[in-house]
Amino acid sequence: MKKILFLFSYLLLISPLYGQNIEISGIFANSSKKFKHSFGYSLGYNQIVKTKNKLGISFSQYSYGATYDDIHTPEYDPSSLSITETDANNKRFALKLNYAFRLVNNPKSKLYLGPEIGLNYFRIMEYTERIANGRIESANYTDDYWVNNRLGIGFLLEFQIDEVISKRISTVLSVNPEITSFEEFGATGSADPWFFGWLNFKLGVSYKLKK
Repeated sequence: MKKILFLFSYLLLISPLYGQNIEISGIFANSSKKFKHSFGYSLGYNQIVKTKNKLGISFSQYSYGATYDDIHTPEYDPSSLSITETDANNKRFALKLNYAFRLVNNPKSKLYLGPEIGLNYFRIMEYTERIANGRIESANYTDDYWVNNRLGIGFLLEFQIDEVISKRISTVLSVNPEITSFEEFGATGSADPWFFGWLNFKLGVSYKLKK
């Protein structure tokens, strides 16, 4: 996280800056079972670079509280099925840095596209019930742990409608596919994946701080 903050500060110092704004958005995200249909929010700060492109940093939180099931054949007993039901209350925290190129510049609207990179922190809180099936016995267990400093990469496609209500307020709608690492490479004994894929949708407002 410190490296991303240092890079962001360095880019601000060396870039010609012509404007800045803050952005508040709601998030709907689709991912794996641990985070399927998550909701959250994002707080962002953007600088306009070279009068047209945007350099931004944001903090996001995603929450998922629901029940999901898992049915698979365990390696120790290929003739049986392992059936579990999990009550999840999982969270994801992300600090992201992006650079978006302005593709369309109309008097009242703009379209941006660019890459994004970030660090992710996951809080996993789950209660799982394993259902008896054949030679597999029933069981209950609880998980409560953090997974920290996981890299994420993706891209941002954002549509902006300017001067909503006032000249300083804009509406922003964005689509943000990304991949985040989760389990460490080479780790054994865990059913968690190495990567999560995400498809994020954001709707929010942007307030211009400086002309």
